[in-house]
Amino acid sequence: MPVTAPQVPAPSRPEVAPTPVALWPILIVVAAVTSSAVGGVWDISWHMTIGRDTFWTPAHIAIYFGGAGAGFACGAMAIRMTFFGSAAERAGAVRLFGCRAPFGAWIAIWGALAMVAAGPFDNWWHNAYGLDVRIISPPHMVLFVGSFAIRLGAWLLLVREQNRSERPGAAAWLFCYLGVIIIEGFGVMRMTEFWPNRQHSEHFFYVTALDLPFGLVAIARASKLRWAATLAATGYMLLSALFTWILPLFAASPRLGPIYHPVTHMVPPPFPLWLIAPAVAIDLLQSRAARLRNGWDVILLAVVTGAAFVLLFFPVQWLFANYLLSPAGNNAVFAGGSRIWAYTYQNAQPYAFWDDTAGFSGRSIGRALAAASVSAWAGFWFGHWMTKVRR
Repeated sequence: MPVTAPQVPAPSRPEVAPTPVALWPILIVVAAVTSSAVGGVWDISWHMTIGRDTFWTPAHIAIYFGGAGAGFACGAMAIRMTFFGSAAERAGAVRLFGCRAPFGAWIAIWGALAMVAAGPFDNWWHNAYGLDVRIISPPHMVLFVGSFAIRLGAWLLLVREQNRSERPGAAAWLFCYLGVIIIEGFGVMRMTEFWPNRQHSEHFFYVTALDLPFGLVAIARASKLRWAATLAATGYMLLSALFTWILPLFAASPRLGPIYHPVTHMVPPPFPLWLIAPAVAIDLLQSRAARLRNGWDVILLAVVTGAAFVLLFFPVQWLFANYLLSPAGNNAVFAGGSRIWAYTYQNAQPYAFWDDTAGFSGRSIGRALAAASVSAWAGFWFGHWMTKVRR
């Protein structure tokens, strides 16, 4: 009778636990994102106050330094992980074209390339089509997309570090800070639509409901901090208010004509939107998200969150817009009246609402509720996905 030798299982390879990325590249990326955000608002003010200037303005340098700095830090991260990284570091990286880096680093590298490409594109655009003070133009949109990609990449780098740690630590706070920068970026991109003179319109209600719940819900869902959305909304208001307060302290005047609205100082952005109240409600509602069981629960939560946003944000902003467009709001703190007008503005009604004023009509509220619900639903799922980011 033949005897068979017992099968001995082959020894399994020990599983390598991924380790966090070194802190210094992440700090450089956060500093670069901050530089880009400051430079973006500064550049808009420069265009509205002085007009088209040399490409090498301080604002442009701050913007493109941010793009280059983020690209350099994430590129160095990829080189080190690819050629000099340990097995543990490689386990926590995403492979692309034979190179390894965290997923957020790849997004930031792409954003840096887009931002660098936007520079000569913007210069050519002005030389070919003339001068402008418009925020939305093709080269500016390339710049916005690249800048947003860098912010998103940095966000994913930080949520990766946060998710790997048993304690929130610095990564959780920096993740919340990047949330501030991202919300501020939405405000900058929509600045002309968020103008105080348009804050009674149906379009304003719809756009704010479509944009803002997404970011606040995603922050509340993904962060390990208890009041993350409230902290982000407070930080957004403080950062935006600092731009409103600091820029007018510097004297400046237009260098191009025609001048329809004389200015003698850097034109500030509008006072920030009042997001703190809806952010508190979002934090309270999202604290129950961990107990959700199915998709219908998520849909119900999204509808309730959207309704809370509309009911808490719109009445406050409606009344505050009345104040901003009154003579009492024309002061250095709230920058009401014509303080935020560019030198090219010809409208002679700084204290009047433009467009329609049907924000509180039934049709407007219905559209806003639908938009806020969809935005909250998308923010929940994006935030839920971020809680699983490990590479």
